[in-house]
Amino acid sequence: MAEFRLPEIPDASREILDRIVPPPHRPPLLYLAMAANSEVLRQYAEGPILGLRGLLYTGQISNADRELCILRVTGRLRAEHEWGVHVAYFGKTSGLTDSQVRATVTDEHPAPDWTARQRAIIAVADAIAGLRPLGEGDESLVAQELPDDERTEFIAIAAQYLAISAQCRLLSIPVEPGTPSLPDPPTGQCAPESTDTR
Repeated sequence: MAEFRLPEIPDASREILDRIVPPPHRPPLLYLAMAANSEVLRQYAEGPILGLRGLLYTGQISNADRELCILRVTGRLRAEHEWGVHVAYFGKTSGLTDSQVRATVTDEHPAPDWTARQRAIIAVADAIAGLRPLGEGDESLVAQELPDDERTEFIAIAAQYLAISAQCRLLSIPVEPGTPSLPDPPTGQCAPESTDTR
């Protein structure tokens, strides 16, 4: 993996960073990496997730359900930075237990065990992370547990965090200071491999 380095940050990006993470707080490393291009940072800050009209503010699903979806996608894709940030900063309000948070990566049976609704959310997140359709069993579970409008929102959130996970991995964003590292995946599950054949 390439070594992470902070880019030069133009003044336009500094203004955006100050707005979304007011001083004296330091923006997350992912934001600082995106700040190399102020228009990319602006689109992220004003976009469909983080923007004031984004799904973090206007969505209809609960914090616990949204965070479960995000943790599952970022955990599946081994986006350690983003997973850790969400555990540290949003996990406290999500209602998920430490065991459930860990299980988003390890597939261990959490305590308490997943509800049918949570299993449906995980099925959507896994399909997006795997770039595949829902399997037959998962499709019927999702249809039973998630109304169409909620399913659409989960798909949108999972797809956004698929992109964020890709950015974290490609930019080699390290673990954010003060946030947890990913637990080891279960035997047989590993991080997505490079397809570089050079």
